Amino acid sequence: MIKLKNREKILVGAIGALIFIFLTERIFLSGLRGKMQGLRQQIKLEESRITEGVNIEKRKDLITADYDSYKDYLNIEKLPDKELFTNFLKEIESIAKESGISIINLAPQNTPEVALGYKKYNADLRAEAKLEQLFNFLGRINQSRLLIKLDKLSLIPKDEQVSALRMETVISIVVPL
Repeated sequence: MIKLKNREKILVGAIGALIFIFLTERIFLSGLRGKMQGLRQQIKLEESRITEGVNIEKRKDLITADYDSYKDYLNIEKLPDKELFTNFLKEIESIAKESGISIINLAPQNTPEVALGYKKYNADLRAEAKLEQLFNFLGRINQSRLLIKLDKLSLIPKDEQVSALRMETVISIVVPL
């Protein structure tokens, strides 16, 4: 055995301890560190999911209210075509009556337009109204329980004094298939 001086013994011991620490860290602790990092990522992912769930829970009443407002629209697709179209025309007549508009002619177009994922029912409407009644009608169409929209709108003064307007429009409702 080689005799070492006191300083050399300390130096060899320190180097040996460093090598031991290095090997221990590489062999044992690096695996633990990798597992810990993976667990941290999983924890962050779960925290974000929980946060999202909490935010949805906070907005639950708002989401439920929105769903309830569209419930009639979502249930309308279950009706037969004839009943659906009849309800559509009745809704237009009801809105026009509430707005004070005089309907001259309300004529359904024969066949619905079928597109990817929905059917579109159209009706031609000719009516007369004062400007205030017209705005009231447009507002009520916008707030209807059905998703009704005006595709074309033409306004023509009824007389030279423009006390009333003649309205010609194509009104439609879109129903998902």
